[in-house]
Amino acid sequence: MLFSNLLPSLLPIWMASITLIIVLVTFKKWSFISGTLFGVLLVSICFNSLFSSQESNIPVKKQFKAEIVSLVSVNSDWISFDIRLLSEQSRFYDHYYRLIWQQPPELKVGQTWLLNARLKPITSPLNQGGFNQQKYLLSRHIVAKGTVKQGELVAYFAPFRQTIIDNLTPVLRSLDNSAVMQALLFGDKSLLSKQQWQQLRQTGTGHLVAISGLHLSVVFGLFLLLSRGMLFTCWPHYSRRNLLLSMLIATVFALGYGYLAGFAISTQRALVMLLALVVLTMVNQYASTWQRLIWALFAVLLIDPFASLSAGFWLSFSALAIILLTIDYTSLQQQTALSQESDSTDCIDSVDSNREQPSIYQRFVQEHQTRFRRLTSQCKAFFVVFGAVQWRLALALGLVQAVLFGTFSFHSIWVNFLMVPWFSFVVIPLSIIALVLNLLLMIMPLPQNWSYILGETVMQLADLSLSPFQWLIGFSDAWPLALVRLPDNLILSVAFFILGLFLIKWSVHKTWRVVSSLLCIPFVMLTVQHWTLHHIDPFQHADNEPIITDSTLKPIHWQAHVIDVAQGMSVLLQQGNRGVLYDTGAAYGESFSYAERAIVPMLQAKGVTQLDYVIVSHNDNDHAGGLNVITKHYPEVIVIAEQAVIDRSINVSSELANEAPAHMLCENNQIKWLNLTIEMHINTLESNDNNRSCAAYIIDTQRRLFLAGDIEKETEYEFLKREVLAPVDVLLAPHHGSRTSSTLDFIDAVSPKHVIFTAGYANQYGFPKEDIQNRYKLKGAKTLVSGDSGQISIDFEPSNYAIREYRSDIAPFWYNSLFRFGEKVKAE
Repeated sequence: MLFSNLLPSLLPIWMASITLIIVLVTFKKWSFISGTLFGVLLVSICFNSLFSSQESNIPVKKQFKAEIVSLVSVNSDWISFDIRLLSEQSRFYDHYYRLIWQQPPELKVGQTWLLNARLKPITSPLNQGGFNQQKYLLSRHIVAKGTVKQGELVAYFAPFRQTIIDNLTPVLRSLDNSAVMQALLFGDKSLLSKQQWQQLRQTGTGHLVAISGLHLSVVFGLFLLLSRGMLFTCWPHYSRRNLLLSMLIATVFALGYGYLAGFAISTQRALVMLLALVVLTMVNQYASTWQRLIWALFAVLLIDPFASLSAGFWLSFSALAIILLTIDYTSLQQQTALSQESDSTDCIDSVDSNREQPSIYQRFVQEHQTRFRRLTSQCKAFFVVFGAVQWRLALALGLVQAVLFGTFSFHSIWVNFLMVPWFSFVVIPLSIIALVLNLLLMIMPLPQNWSYILGETVMQLADLSLSPFQWLIGFSDAWPLALVRLPDNLILSVAFFILGLFLIKWSVHKTWRVVSSLLCIPFVMLTVQHWTLHHIDPFQHADNEPIITDSTLKPIHWQAHVIDVAQGMSVLLQQGNRGVLYDTGAAYGESFSYAERAIVPMLQAKGVTQLDYVIVSHNDNDHAGGLNVITKHYPEVIVIAEQAVIDRSINVSSELANEAPAHMLCENNQIKWLNLTIEMHINTLESNDNNRSCAAYIIDTQRRLFLAGDIEKETEYEFLKREVLAPVDVLLAPHHGSRTSSTLDFIDAVSPKHVIFTAGYANQYGFPKEDIQNRYKLKGAKTLVSGDSGQISIDFEPSNYAIREYRSDIAPFWYNSLFRFGEKVKAE
């Protein structure tokens, strides 16, 4: 099943029986092949089950009855929530919709609504370094997104969980750390602020406030110790009876905690993993560490084949593997040391046996000394194992997060070294005990104000334990290197480097050490390359002034990345670690910007450390919306735009008390940038915003790229009149492929080989228009659409250029494919 993540497509349902026969035939002789095919088969069945109802004729507007299963994000004027359909059920797996409701009524988990919503597929913008939303939605069995237009409450049968939440909400709201406490107790992270999320990312501690295997293990261990102690005190027995009973009691409490967390998919996986390990222990079946891990892994993937798409799955199993393997390794070392110590003690005892028998007092002293030494050695062994687990866990989880998210926090290692034990031994136990006491107070016949006061008192103690954590992460905003975005080519090389170091240390045979050292080579080579780019910059003189090198002496290599920002535009021009940005995508409200979500992560993933210019074509939101985000992250950048864009940027900067960026007007001129010439053209006539777009030719000695912005027919004719248009290799089509642009005369003048339409997938305007695409195709041009392709990267070499699409070339995996249904086109 893990292998299935690397496949470009899954099996169609008609191949299921054939694959099953192959699995059965090859089971004994080729078990690895059989297991791999079984995993692919299971994932394919799950996929076809979830999406069996999504045909091309499903309407965009749909009425359905649904139950609210979780509240994802609560904002001042809108709310995001997940619903389970009641009118149509998947055959094997429940599927969910993620909906947004503007200015909604009061929504609660457990409510049943009759909703009118506009639906769209889970297809989402895809770029290097950016958040892969459709992979995330698939991992949670969400098959459609949508916006609620109207709703009617049909029924509300408050589940016991929601009743508990409603009763405890007044108590939780009075706490200083109410948002974190609500996340810890009920798995509800919707109240965490944007700043809190940023601090959690900077310190690598987000996993501490998301209910996972760590929290369930602590709850299980807490009640295992309590119940075992009570049973052995009140009902002593020397068989395994009390152990089994205490494990059953602890399992019930762990399941109860999972229920209060809403049995979210990530919580279900952690529970299955925990239960698999408990069952192996209860049946008294010997199993090695690796066997237990594999059984737990098998159980999780059997129940939820899409689990491996989730980052939480990899973090949980990585943590479990590190803990179990470290305990085994350190325990083996300690047993070896104890056996050697025992041998030496036996020798001493054999010598002492020839001496006179000690007195009663001497025996008393010796017994207590022996007990003290045993207790001391046990404490020492515990702290040795604990310390070994903690530093390995902190380092390894930081590495796994770097591979999964492309970011690394240098402070996460020491912060987790402190906070993981603090949460394990203090915060989580106190929070659970406070929760249990509050539940008991709810059913006790006490006056309501008494219950509230007592419940608030015990909950405040748990809240107080969070103060050191909140105090520590509050300083992370001022820490250097708090969150470093790793370039894509460094992520795997760092992983292989650290893996190689561990294998070199732990390998017994010299041959394996030599083989392991090969894993370190990619990191060393990339480090040397990185140092060369920064310290021997071929584009700089000794006085650091930019020059244009002779192409006959140095081959020209540059890239243009068309960033997928849905219905908007943004293009990154890159040479080495330096870049120029053309347009900044859209921004919506105060909390969402494609510049923050896609463009800045893309710049960081591509290793762009210096952004020299940002050219904004015109003042429309889908082109200029993210400008202030870009200038905040790159304060040295020079903004090239029309006066209206510059004025707005200056006004926003003054409102935020930030220094206004350097700027220059877009005029009919050209600038030299390293090996390239950027030739800008603008309509000199009075016209609308689209026709005032700052269009730009990107020129090297042999290749031309034309960024046309949103120019329309009027500007196209003016450019033709001024004779500024010339044939190009690649054209970014004007105005997203609208019928207001791309006249035949314009197409003849630029005669592109490739045309890229920057248009969101299944956008409401129906861009690019089919007849406009056909105009270019009739002239021999090949067309691409950013919404269909994801990020489109163009590598320009002296002799040729190559185009790579995210969905088909950069990350050609099945979960990155297009998911289609419905069609809705809005008039231009």
